[in-house]
Amino acid sequence: MEKIFKYLFLGAMFFVVLSCNDDPQPQVPTPNLVEAANAAGLTTLLQAVEAVPGLGTALLNADAITVFAPTNQAFSAALTAFGAANLGELVDAIGGVNNLEVVLGFHVVPTVAFSSNLNATNTVPTLSGQNLTINRAGNTVTVVDAAGNTATVIAADVLIENGVVHVIDRVLLPGLNIPQPPAPNLVEAAQAAGLSTLLTAVTAVNGLADALLSANAITVFAPTNDAFGAALQAFNAADLNQLVTRIGGLSNLEEILGFHVVPAVAFSGDLNASNTFTTLGGQQLTVTRQGNNVRVTDALGNTVNVVAADVAIENGVVHVIDGVLLPEIFLPNVVEAGTAAGLTVLLDAVTAANLGGALLDAEAITVFAPTNDAFGDLLEALNLNSLGELVEALGIEAVTKVLGYHVVPAVAFSFDLADGSQTVPTLAGENLTVTKSSSGVTVTDTAGNTFNVVAADVAIANGVVHVINGVVLPTLE
Repeated sequence: MEKIFKYLFLGAMFFVVLSCNDDPQPQVPTPNLVEAANAAGLTTLLQAVEAVPGLGTALLNADAITVFAPTNQAFSAALTAFGAANLGELVDAIGGVNNLEVVLGFHVVPTVAFSSNLNATNTVPTLSGQNLTINRAGNTVTVVDAAGNTATVIAADVLIENGVVHVIDRVLLPGLNIPQPPAPNLVEAAQAAGLSTLLTAVTAVNGLADALLSANAITVFAPTNDAFGAALQAFNAADLNQLVTRIGGLSNLEEILGFHVVPAVAFSGDLNASNTFTTLGGQQLTVTRQGNNVRVTDALGNTVNVVAADVAIENGVVHVIDGVLLPEIFLPNVVEAGTAAGLTVLLDAVTAANLGGALLDAEAITVFAPTNDAFGDLLEALNLNSLGELVEALGIEAVTKVLGYHVVPAVAFSFDLADGSQTVPTLAGENLTVTKSSSGVTVTDTAGNTFNVVAADVAIANGVVHVINGVVLPTLE
């Protein structure tokens, strides 16, 4: 600013000298807009004008203009207001170069208006096509933009070739049509929120992510990583894979994840005090709202809180919650699991020994279930031809004891086992030796016969089944 005042002062002194000298003197040339802005140190304004193709030339060639020129400090304040680190980020924040042209044009009036020409209140058109309000009170001139913000002229009446510049302490904002950035999709929103465990779980179910991304309208209640951590602890699972095993596999994981998704869009402001929604899994979810507090209750009566509401996504909305919601999930009983695995001889033996009810009613069991081929090997070793002959040869009490020797009255998935050998009690009253190694799990009976677990961790309603390739035998009289 000192350069402008110096420039004007020298011009005035020259005029005085000229008036005292009869000889004609050369006149000081009037600067153009760019020269005047450079002299005043308005570098950011010049950079902004240069960023709009053709604007600098248009202003220099205009017949008559009045420019309200923001200082560098004014642009710095605008950067802060828009969360921008530099002019490029500011341009992005206001919607691009076209909107920058509108902003700069809002600082230019297509006529010459010195401060002395102003009335107390003036409404003038600008190059942007929008009107600007200029107020004058004594020697103070202020300018009000479309948002109602007021800038003060801190250096008035700087003459330029085709008009006048008034330096102001604020960037003036016209009405702008700022395009909104596209909403993220569900995966992008989850990544931004740090919901990495949820994303891992969704990815584990083949096709689920694509189904959610392509759905017409969804509301997702998205558990935090801490929420999944609490679920792992509740299920005594060390990681997501163990959790999936304990709940009965990927189909039940899909059921749980689908229970967090409602096939409609429901922002928190759309909710009533109490709401019942049908989820993708076909089960109902209860959502309550009290003021700004939203809570969700699952099929088991557990209630969780919405900790971050109304995250808009491409096809709906996400509400982040502090717990994993549980639907009613299906786990087969031991008979259904045996039937699905084709263990028909074992099931016939259980029926013959009348053990079905005891196994179904047990609170917690681990069953080492022999395959049909395993029973075939036992019959061959005993030179018998059928299960009936085995029952007849051993007696029903002995068969009952053999079957009980395959059942541990506690739940032990393979990952629950310690490395190495361990002895575990059975329903037969004798211990079974179970060994876990890098090659798998084996079971050894009282006679030292060792068999392999060939299919581990089949979750059932009251425990787990491990399929083995031999029949283990307790002590038989």
